[in-house]
Amino acid sequence: MRKSVHLIAAYLAKHDMQVTVELRGDQAEETILRENPDLVLLDIMLPGKDGMTICRDLRAKWSGPIVLLTSLDSDMNHILALEMGACDYILKRRPLLFC
Repeated sequence: MRKSVHLIAAYLAKHDMQVTVELRGDQAEETILRENPDLVLLDIMLPGKDGMTICRDLRAKWSGPIVLLTSLDSDMNHILALEMGACDYILKRRPLLFC
């Protein structure tokens, strides 16, 4: 996860966007409310608190866009994410391995 987070952060920063990275789910909500970002990219699988729960809890306090960016490829997770208040659900594709 950390490698993809830093790649995404570097790409956004290169395009003149201010980026704040929070790697722990149990600290994410506090960081988001303090920073009040224009957009939240949120992974579902985070240590401390999962992204679905963070998304649901944030919706009661914050109205900005939340996009879940995850490797969990199931229709049920996609539906649940949207029901929890996410604006979109983007699947991180795993590279193919050819032997």
